[in-house]
Amino acid sequence: MKWLLPACILGLSLTGCLKTRTDVRETEQKQTMQQEVAKMQKTNADTSSRFADVEEDVRSLRGRVEVLEHQKGQGTQEVESAKKFAADQSADANKKIVLLQEGLSTLEKTVFQLNTEVNALKAEKAAMVAQASAAQAKAATEAKKGSYDLGQESFDQKDWKKAILNYQKYRDENPSGKKIADATYKMGVSFQELGMKDEAKTFYDEIVSKFPNSNEAKKAKIRLKGLNKK
Repeated sequence: MKWLLPACILGLSLTGCLKTRTDVRETEQKQTMQQEVAKMQKTNADTSSRFADVEEDVRSLRGRVEVLEHQKGQGTQEVESAKKFAADQSADANKKIVLLQEGLSTLEKTVFQLNTEVNALKAEKAAMVAQASAAQAKAATEAKKGSYDLGQESFDQKDWKKAILNYQKYRDENPSGKKIADATYKMGVSFQELGMKDEAKTFYDEIVSKFPNSNEAKKAKIRLKGLNKK
């Protein structure tokens, strides 16, 4: 239970960070994108209405020109003036259309960018959740392992200090354990690897004294001879 508490606390703290940071950013991005989409929809509606008004004005002007051309006695100057006015109106309408199209294009790019950022946030959140889950699973797995197994892992990885701590914990928890001799011998090896010869001799002597017929005692005697020669 003592080992499970830190794992639970770690999982809860990581999950809390995800909800208070990434979720807030994602919500803000979604709200911004919704606002931009609403703006684009309104602009589209305004554009459609303006297109309809321009088309109606152009049709009306063309009709006036046709009427003037067919009216008897009407002066050529007035007809040309009407034609020029219609052409100017059409050119002005085309400019407005170009500006509206540019505005729509800008809005579309903004929405696309916001959508990309939201997807990036989702991916980041998923990665953080996966990382937190992996860390929590690792902590839970380590909590299930005994101190001797943890000592073995540290010993194999040549993490001598951590190996000594875990082996000593095993010895304290299991004074009559089956692996006391092995743990004691490897504590001596770990101290020797750290250059602490006196401490190493203490554990080698303990092996020879308490477990004289064990394989660990034989190995300890060999190491003691090596230390005594130096």
